[in-house]
Order: sequence, then structure tokens, then C-alpha cells
Amino acid sequence: MISTQAKNMKEALLQSRNADEGLDISLEERRKRWEGFASADPIPEDVIIEKTVINNITAERISTNNANKKNVILYFHGGGYCQGSVITHRKLVSHIAKAVETPIIVPDYPLAPENPYPAALHGVEGVYSYLLNNGFNADNIILGGDSAGGGLAAALTLLLKDKKISLPAGVFLLSPWLDLTLSGDSVKIYADKDPICTEEGLRVNAKDYAGKESPQNPLISPVYGDISGFPPLLIQAGVEDILLSDSTRFAEKAEASNVDVKMSLWEEMWHVFQGWPVEVHEADDAIEQIGQFTKAVFK
Repeated sequence: MISTQAKNMKEALLQSRNADEGLDISLEERRKRWEGFASADPIPEDVIIEKTVINNITAERISTNNANKKNVILYFHGGGYCQGSVITHRKLVSHIAKAVETPIIVPDYPLAPENPYPAALHGVEGVYSYLLNNGFNADNIILGGDSAGGGLAAALTLLLKDKKISLPAGVFLLSPWLDLTLSGDSVKIYADKDPICTEEGLRVNAKDYAGKESPQNPLISPVYGDISGFPPLLIQAGVEDILLSDSTRFAEKAEASNVDVKMSLWEEMWHVFQGWPVEVHEADDAIEQIGQFTKAVFK
């Protein structure tokens, strides 16, 4: 059963979303609001945050004192390709860093609509290439991401495969956005239950990100790509996630392609519920599972 923590949080988030729907809030204001709220989130005391620049992209390196520096996780934040930053995801990534005991690099990749596809993809490809050229083997790198960041992690893996560049050792995807055509059944089924996203908002973001490209391009919507040969995958999603169909279809595709995939579904949870560690028990459990996955891949 859903925890009392999760039930109360979900109700509060739905009330907040419904209140915002009546307001005309610009994208710039939404970005500022999110970063403002996130800036107040407490970060675990034993987490170390270092600012850096990789291939002209600002980033944060988040780790702990006991982190295994031989390995690294490259994590891409969500936000519909139009919002989000190292600031908005600092709390989530900090808790993941504790669970994985591995340094995590979070790049501030270019956002749409100012920078439509392929800017974000080329940006994170540059960060990955930098790691390969500066002391890391592909076997020592795991990709991860939530929502649009999960889609970006899957798209980068497809791009690397197409270019015959060494693939990362593993990939974990949290409520990934893998189909910008929004053809999945869950978009309609859970429209009123998911407190984080709306179909209308997702369609605006999809258009802004895809730009002049077809949203069916596998490097925009990885659910349409050939994922044979992918490294081990962990996919987590809430059962009432508006983008649940993206996760389930991608997991089915992975199984059909003989990819080692673990699909983990969380009853009554919403889009990127993992973003509420400490506040929601299910988020803590999901992050612990990410730690187990990464340690198994790196062993």
C-alpha cells in the first residue's frame, strides 16, 4: 500500500498543480520558481558539491567522502527539455550519490525552446566524450536521468551505438520521457491522477524541443529506436505516472531485444516520485534500488 507520507504529498501536489493551472505563468517564471523552491531543499551533510565546466557546459560534481572515484555516473536532469538545472535536481542527485557511493556529474545541458534538438543531445555527448578522453573507460561510466533526462540518457546511448562509440556500463531511467508523440495510453488514463505533468504542458515541451524535426526520430523519442545491444537497464516508474506507457513499452522492447532490463513499478506513485527523498518512503526505497543496481553493474 501507498505510505501515508506519499498519500499526503500527492494530495498537496495535486492541489498546487490545480492552483497553478489557473495562472498564466511564463516559462522564465516557471524556471525561476522551480530553482527558488529547490534552493531551499536541505542537502545531506556528508555530500560534496563541486562546480565544474566540461566542454563549455557548466556542471556539478556531486559525491561523498567514501565515493569510488574510479567510476562515475553521468546524470541528466528532467524538466521537459525546457526547464530544470543542477539546482532543481541537487537534492535528488545528492541522495542518489549517497546510495551509489560513486561521484555523479550533472551537466546543465542547453534547454529548449532557445536550444531545440539536437543541442541537448550534442551537449551531453560532449560530456561523455570528455570522460572517455580523461581517464574513464566506458565500463566505468553509468548513465542516468529522470523524465526528459531519462529520455536524453536513452537517446545518447542510441547515438553512441550508431557512432560505434563504446557504450556505458549501464543506464538507469526514472519515469523517462521516451515518446514525444505522446501516443501512450497512460497520457489519457492518468491525466487527472499525476500531479506533476499535464498533457497540454507535455505537448508544448515536445514541440519546443523537437523543433523542425519529427518527434518520431529515435534520437528524440528512443521508444522508436533499435535498442539491441544496450547495456543493463533499470527503469523505475509510478503506476499512476502520466508517462508510464513510455517505461513499459521501452522495457518490453528491451526484453524483445535480449537486453538485461529490470522494470520496477511503484503502486500509486506519480511522475518522478523519486524526487522526494526523506519526505516519501517510496522515494527512499527507489533510490536504494538505484544504489543496488549501480553497485551490481560496477562490481
